Amino acid sequence: MKTEATEVVIIGAGPAGLAAAKAASNNEVVVLDEQAMPGGQIWRSLKQVEQRRDLSHFGNDYRRGLNPINYFLSSNVDYRPDARVIGVEETESKNGGIILYLHNGSVKRIAAKRLIIAVGAQERSMPFPGWTLPGVITAGAAQIALKTADLVPKRPFILAGQGPLFLLILSQLKAVGIQPDVLLRLDHQNSIWKAIPHLPGALAGAADLAKGIAWRLNSSFGTKTSVKNVISIEAHGKNHLERVTWKTLRGKAGECSASTLLIHDGVVPNTQLLRSMRIPMWYDKSDASWRPKLVSIAGQLAENPWVFVAGDASGIGGWKAASAMGSLAGAAVSHSLKGDLSVNSEELRKLGKARASRPFLNALYPPAKAFTHPKDSTIVCRCEEVSAGEIRDAVKMGAQGPNQLKAFLRSGMGPCQGRICADMTAAIIAQSKGKKVGEVEPMRVRMPISPVTLGEMASSDD
Repeated sequence: MKTEATEVVIIGAGPAGLAAAKAASNNEVVVLDEQAMPGGQIWRSLKQVEQRRDLSHFGNDYRRGLNPINYFLSSNVDYRPDARVIGVEETESKNGGIILYLHNGSVKRIAAKRLIIAVGAQERSMPFPGWTLPGVITAGAAQIALKTADLVPKRPFILAGQGPLFLLILSQLKAVGIQPDVLLRLDHQNSIWKAIPHLPGALAGAADLAKGIAWRLNSSFGTKTSVKNVISIEAHGKNHLERVTWKTLRGKAGECSASTLLIHDGVVPNTQLLRSMRIPMWYDKSDASWRPKLVSIAGQLAENPWVFVAGDASGIGGWKAASAMGSLAGAAVSHSLKGDLSVNSEELRKLGKARASRPFLNALYPPAKAFTHPKDSTIVCRCEEVSAGEIRDAVKMGAQGPNQLKAFLRSGMGPCQGRICADMTAAIIAQSKGKKVGEVEPMRVRMPISPVTLGEMASSDD
């Protein structure tokens, strides 16, 4: 298989990847992105949407992606859309590596002296009875459908969740004239009191807080039914979703017929590629997520000094923080190739300001109780159809962690390689053993991190 060579490879063309590409553009830069157009999730399909819909429907932050995207498309960066990275091989010297990716129906290889991983975040896993039924989808997936194809949820539909993205998606649906029939709020009743001590620090990001407050005040306006303090949800139906039931903190039960249920419980770093590279991880209990161990503000890794992680893949911070960190990573990569380790103080200031509200938001929106302790009958690993009860039984039989659990149940060995079930599997094991989640070894991932056909392997350049 032929191996191409370049100085810098950036994986991902969201806010972090675009900023990194700009900062490192005085080098040979190749950007690999699995989407067809740059923008990531926050600015997904922005150039297409601009041609057919009023951008104000998606908020000011969406429109702000136009300048970075236009600059990127007009730059000298080698941009390769529809390129899905499946793994990274490190050289023995740890001063570079080879990135394997799927492009135009075949697997290709490119060697790089520096690698910036800017793959963003993914929605938190939310297992509950009936979540595998057709008609139950994440709110983020519904947002993708709206941006890319003007598709809206089939009625009657229920929106259930919490957090900033939950409120943003609700406002975007309302802007295009779509109101949920039922709004189920999964916020913790007393979380505001835990969040208040972090409020003074969050005032540095006052504009973002004001935006969130406006979304919150507008969230219930026009909705037929809005239910607070929901602690459990169940979806029912034979071959597709037919109805949804719920219970509140005070024991009040509710039910509604539904064709679509949109759910959301925050986002976590996308660590799939990082785990496959055996990059050390640590568990951040402030937002209940695993993230890579970094040794510099620019996202450099200790054991893989040629690798940098930028944006939400290194820890959730939002698009402004992702852009600032991407700039820092791109500049650090460019400097390191020349033996210079200087840091841009202006980008550091932007990063600090953008991250100011995170402790407040993490305390305000901890993982929803509806999903943190799934019933025994609830499917956790969708690929292998492994239930929470089977995981608990395996722990009783001696499974010490997610990696040992594979020998018992194949949990995490399906097509998604644990992308959906890894974190919840670790949480259930920790609960069963009376440990903290951070004390349970995270699930290891093997290359390729997503399915590749034998035909795609066979058609590689040889």
